[in-house]
Amino acid sequence: MKRKLFKSMWLAMLLVAFAGYGTEQNAVLPQMDLPKAEAAAKAAPAYEQEYAKVVDSVYKFIADGTSDNLPEQGRTGICEVRDFAKREAALQQLGYTLQDISGDGVPELLIGWISKKRGVGHYGKEIYAIYTFADGSVKYVAEGWSRSSLQLMANDNLVTRGGTGISHQVLAVEHLQPDGNLGCYELYFTWPKDDGLGVYRNMSCRSEADAAQETDMTVEEFNEMRSEYANNSVEIEFLPLKDFKKQGFKGLMRQYLSAGR
Repeated sequence: MKRKLFKSMWLAMLLVAFAGYGTEQNAVLPQMDLPKAEAAAKAAPAYEQEYAKVVDSVYKFIADGTSDNLPEQGRTGICEVRDFAKREAALQQLGYTLQDISGDGVPELLIGWISKKRGVGHYGKEIYAIYTFADGSVKYVAEGWSRSSLQLMANDNLVTRGGTGISHQVLAVEHLQPDGNLGCYELYFTWPKDDGLGVYRNMSCRSEADAAQETDMTVEEFNEMRSEYANNSVEIEFLPLKDFKKQGFKGLMRQYLSAGR
């Protein structure tokens, strides 16, 4: 009985951490002050003006440590970058972009790691924070960090690969809905059992342990599936954070934005 209770409690915490579900998941971010924008900036869409405040707060945090306006949600990976990378390197390799991944015609703000330069573009797969614009406000969607990789698939699904140890690994597949909430397609995780590790599947992403079903998949097959998702994730074109003050959102690939077509 104690073992079953412990398993239920642990799985509940695990699903909240890695499946993107929690009571604060889509909290509306507080309004943040910015210096007066130029006339051109004022003419930008409302979502672009609000996203600019978020990017500006990240820029200031990386540049000089100012965190007054840095969103509480979505800062884990960004804080890791500032802790382990030098200022100039962080400003160069932390990037931002706008891309409509919910299909509602309004792009999301994605902040991530630039891993390569190709031509004049900067690209990467690792996403550190995603924000959406719904009901006139910026809302937090999801985040990634060193132990919880967040990537985008070609069909705009979001894939999280994380874990709390060798025996507890998770693969979550989700999609951002037009209302700004994450919808879960499926979740796989490993869990110790008498003869080793079992691989479980949960189609509803409910936090109850009894809702998960053990699969016939081996741990090796599970790891291969995780790797396959990582290999098939798409490269995202980012603008380096260092260029934000002089460039803003200009130069983004507009074909990425349904609203810009």
